[in-house]
Amino acid sequence: TFIMTGGTTGVPKATVLTHFNLVSNAIQCVLWVGGEDPGVGDIGAIPLYHSFAMTAVMNVAIGLGGWMMLFPRPPPTGEFLKEITHIDAPKGLFYAGAEILFKRIADFPDLGKFPNLMGRLRLCISGAGPLHAPVQKSFQENTRGKIVEGYGLSEASPVVSAGNLFGESPIGTIGMPLTGTDWGIFDTDDFEKGPIAHGLSGSKFGEENTGEICVCGPQVMKGYLNQPEETVDTIKKWDGRLWLLTGDIGFMNDDGTIAIRDRKKQLIKVAGHSVFPAEVESMLMSHEAVSEAAVAGLPDPKGKVGEITKAWVALRPEYKGKITDKELIAWTEKNMTKWKCPAVIDFIDEVPKNIMGKIQRRVLQEADPLFKK
Repeated sequence: TFIMTGGTTGVPKATVLTHFNLVSNAIQCVLWVGGEDPGVGDIGAIPLYHSFAMTAVMNVAIGLGGWMMLFPRPPPTGEFLKEITHIDAPKGLFYAGAEILFKRIADFPDLGKFPNLMGRLRLCISGAGPLHAPVQKSFQENTRGKIVEGYGLSEASPVVSAGNLFGESPIGTIGMPLTGTDWGIFDTDDFEKGPIAHGLSGSKFGEENTGEICVCGPQVMKGYLNQPEETVDTIKKWDGRLWLLTGDIGFMNDDGTIAIRDRKKQLIKVAGHSVFPAEVESMLMSHEAVSEAAVAGLPDPKGKVGEITKAWVALRPEYKGKITDKELIAWTEKNMTKWKCPAVIDFIDEVPKNIMGKIQRRVLQEADPLFKK
């Protein structure tokens, strides 16, 4: 099976996924949700040609012995809620999607019109980007459903890890690796140095030991189609096993969970300091006026600090015209280290996303007059 990568940070590539990769990942996901559960419903509002939907919706539903409710594209929230609440679902629903889909439900003003929704979305996984704490909190409070963050990439069929659906799941982490999957934090510049942290003796935990997240398991792709050089750069051998270099930056906690910081290629360098866009986005989204945010680096027009951090912010309707960019920047400076704060904020109507709901930082970045290819 050939599945295209998202192309978030560059030109999309075709991953070569074997039947063994895909079946293994489906079984891993079935085990993660608790094993076979005939009769459970699986909602699909993301396209099946994407690895996330193919595995987490279609293949998992088959593995569970459940049924699927498919939408060709995410419908308006009211229409979506009407459809999922009128259908008979005594065992509840499993819903895999991007954060924006869960945010729309959590923010929907007329949830009271759908009393059958309460507790119906019992197993939810947010993927294709980070699950921000305010979204998780409001979704669970407003629907009485359980939602956790998952992590994956097309090169891994795609699911690598997920939070605990049946217990506590630490906020800010991407959970634990699925059955049969190992992961570690490796040096971002030299994989051959071996792991900084891999959960065993000698591991160095914590944010000060940040590196590239690498994974090893039966779901890791065979390679990229007709791109041998890119394959060699992405799949490397260590300790007799093949590891996938994900291109994501993170660190391991002493409990074995990993906190993801951002994409390696989207790291912003401000006067030599590393700024992770996702961290700045999370801070901005914790402000009561902010609905969505996207952050990227741009060349410093003054040539003093290398790059500057720019944020594109969509305000909640009730705050439009009531807060300025300077006020929002001043607020971030009170809540973050100064060199992490955005130097510039533009207000926009909506943050652009791809069909999966993933924020398209590159679209905003490349459209900016300061951008240099």
